[in-house]
Amino acid sequence: MKYPRATLVASLATALITSLFAPSTQAATYNPPVDGDYVMRLISPAPTGKNSVNMTWEAKGSWDQYYGKGLRVLHMYANVRGDVSLTYKYTNKAGQPYANRTVYLIVNKRSSCSETTFYTPQATDYPGSNRANGNTIVRDWCGDQPQMGAGETAIIATTDAFGNATFNMTNYNVFGETYPRALNQLNYYADGIACADDPMCVASTIAPSTVAHPSEAQDRREDKDLLILHFVNPKIKALKPKVTAQSGKAVKITYKLTDLSGKPVAGKTVTFDSWGEGDELTTYSRKSAANGTVSLTVKAARGTEGLQVVRAFIFGGPKGSDAKVYWTK
Repeated sequence: MKYPRATLVASLATALITSLFAPSTQAATYNPPVDGDYVMRLISPAPTGKNSVNMTWEAKGSWDQYYGKGLRVLHMYANVRGDVSLTYKYTNKAGQPYANRTVYLIVNKRSSCSETTFYTPQATDYPGSNRANGNTIVRDWCGDQPQMGAGETAIIATTDAFGNATFNMTNYNVFGETYPRALNQLNYYADGIACADDPMCVASTIAPSTVAHPSEAQDRREDKDLLILHFVNPKIKALKPKVTAQSGKAVKITYKLTDLSGKPVAGKTVTFDSWGEGDELTTYSRKSAANGTVSLTVKAARGTEGLQVVRAFIFGGPKGSDAKVYWTK
């Protein structure tokens, strides 16, 4: 089987992004895709130029050969440990609804190396034996532990009269990627490092299908929206990024955590680091409150002058947010 392997790389300052995905193996010759017998499009959340990144161009003439001619490759963001609801519309190539039929959503598609895990309230089809129950979605083992099965999990649903089917999941990952610069821009990733080996990348390869575990030949019969869903940490920001304070007195620094919709995030562990002037921190980590805030107190001995930087990290996150304290006598 040949499927795209998640090998996300850094986007350059020129916004040139190359080799985001490469197939797990290469065919000797390129086999151009043909029109699919079935068409599957993501309709909720509907992808737009504001909430997604269309990377179909990167697959053209390369690993698009393993899918139908109507392949679209979309990158979108979701909250780590949050709920996900995806609705796809299934039709035949003439546009007639694939109504009242059993359909599937393939999560952590085989050979994608997706390390994301989930709970789903819906029934699933999984060929392996390494999960607690039928509602757990485990990572794609990417061939390194084939005795456990292919890794990919198929969520089962039934289309309505319009050919629509909805799939629901809750993400289980402890931490995610850095909060994105914008919903229509890819995060920065390690150049030449596979997503599964890059702490900057936490993504799941997701694809609809009329088959629980489609073969390469079956994938080529389907024109589909293949979704690369990136799970991101909350946004963290100091409420007062610059503070001037007299040394010898305590200063309270507060950060606020928000999700992709701007809502406060409670119960998230934040860790702290500090350098420059000022006393050593007495607090290593705190959990965010119901309003999404997390606070700590810093001090400097009387007579201290200079800058102290206090950086807050979402637990496990590679990047932090700074608050600067300017100590004066």
